[in-house]
Amino acid sequence: MAIRTIRRLATGAALVALAAGVGPLRAQEVVQSLPPEGTQELNTALQRLARNANDVTALIDAGDAALRLGDVAAAIGFFGRAQAIAPSNPRISLGLARAYTLSRRPVEALRLFAEAERGGIAAAEMAEHRALAFDLVGDAQSAQELYLIAIANGADDGARRNLALSQAISGDRAGFEATLLPMLEAGDFAAFRTRAFGLAILGETDAAIKIARDMMPAQAASQIEPYLRYMSELTPAQQAAAGALGVFPRAAAIGRDDVEIATYSPSQVGSVGRADRALEPSGAPLGSLAPARREAELPPVAQSSPPTDPVVAAQDTPAVTVTQPDPDRREQQSMEDAFASFDLPPSASTAPRAGAVDITAIEAPRETNEPPPPVIPARHWVQVATGRDISALGFDWRRISRNSGGELAGKNAFTAPWGEANRLLAGPYDSAGEAREVVGRLKAIGVDSFAFSSARGEEVFPLEGARAAPAQPAPPAHPARNWVQVATGRDRQALGFDWRRIARGAEGELDGKGPFVVEWGVANRLLAGPYDSPAEAREAVNRLKALGIDSFTFTSEDGQAIETLD
Repeated sequence: MAIRTIRRLATGAALVALAAGVGPLRAQEVVQSLPPEGTQELNTALQRLARNANDVTALIDAGDAALRLGDVAAAIGFFGRAQAIAPSNPRISLGLARAYTLSRRPVEALRLFAEAERGGIAAAEMAEHRALAFDLVGDAQSAQELYLIAIANGADDGARRNLALSQAISGDRAGFEATLLPMLEAGDFAAFRTRAFGLAILGETDAAIKIARDMMPAQAASQIEPYLRYMSELTPAQQAAAGALGVFPRAAAIGRDDVEIATYSPSQVGSVGRADRALEPSGAPLGSLAPARREAELPPVAQSSPPTDPVVAAQDTPAVTVTQPDPDRREQQSMEDAFASFDLPPSASTAPRAGAVDITAIEAPRETNEPPPPVIPARHWVQVATGRDISALGFDWRRISRNSGGELAGKNAFTAPWGEANRLLAGPYDSAGEAREVVGRLKAIGVDSFAFSSARGEEVFPLEGARAAPAQPAPPAHPARNWVQVATGRDRQALGFDWRRIARGAEGELDGKGPFVVEWGVANRLLAGPYDSPAEAREAVNRLKALGIDSFTFTSEDGQAIETLD
């Protein structure tokens, strides 16, 4: 893989991260200041391989970095080359197991996870990926045991979302809702995506489609609706592949697993170890790049929604047009494309390549004479946001500097190019340590930021028209308050009807409490309140739940305008 290809992958991953700017959610105000995780590690590993193509440790590092960057096919190539040199290395087995899981070869993956564990890899280290492999063979019980181990050992919200999806697949509605609730209350778009999938799996198709319509642009919502209508018709393994990996079966395969998965038999006592030991070797030898199972990418969707009646669906196959995937053309419609506006993480390119990675063809940078010292010195900054539109960053600067509690006092706004976007920077600071201290103080008051050091010769531009941050923050026009969210929607007039319907069923619980609205991405939250404390809002949620009304607590930020719904 040429260095320019690695740079293209890194740039693409960075742009995906930037695409998530959808509203005033706290978790999305600031984008990671560094290149996508894995970029530097992959570049370093490639340079080591250019010096020694048989460096097993470098091959493993390159495979791990390729997985973090989302290039599963490249990862399989690196791990396959490493295994040919050191076939008993357990870290190679683990890497291949993770890659095979993401490329939908879960039976092979489970055998490799068991091999890695026998080689000394701790069960907790691989619990999250191993859990997904179990879900992809339809063994939700083993999967959920491992998700809980992963979460107990510090796994991020991705493991929690996959656990909730697995609970929905196994019919555990209460567990599904309880697992998602904290993330939903925090406004996590990915959690709402998982809830849409889970409700569709549980047969609540209309509720799932409403979430998609509320949270996505109309065109994207119409693209995903046919898939949501079919979710309850899929096998558990197919549901896991659709919800976790964004891969839907071909129309002819709906409700039918591949032979390899259909003949898989999980342990009756739910023992992960025994379930792995029951696996018989199958498929191509480890490290080979034989084609993955013939499970199609998500096919193009017809303009009309498919029928919900399974009998009609079986007879009316044109409702979902089936096309054979072209291995040389990866631009087909996929679940990822349909959910692109729903903050769905990018799907990896999982088509295995025709041969192992040719390490000797890697174009590693060569040493050259050191150029003259640049005029622009290295400097230290605090990055507070990113964005493509420089003028929009001016609005971001005014908002962030007002809410910084005086921590940015006297500092001016600057921008630095970052791919096709720009970093919004405060500074400069005398040292990297001083910048990190400011980041820590900003975090304590709820403002996300990152320390950033511009390299020698890197241009950093003053933000035109921006004023220095004030010494003291202006008092917020709207103080932080506690609310109960009872619905979401883009059409405020329709939300008025929703409020009247919900209030009638609330038996006086919402009297005098609304309605209020606040923007949320492309939609609006419908709120009742305000309540004196988060605990009081939580009690109201519980009382509404007893009446059969779904709701969530919501705390508005200082300065966040909450409007009365006319």
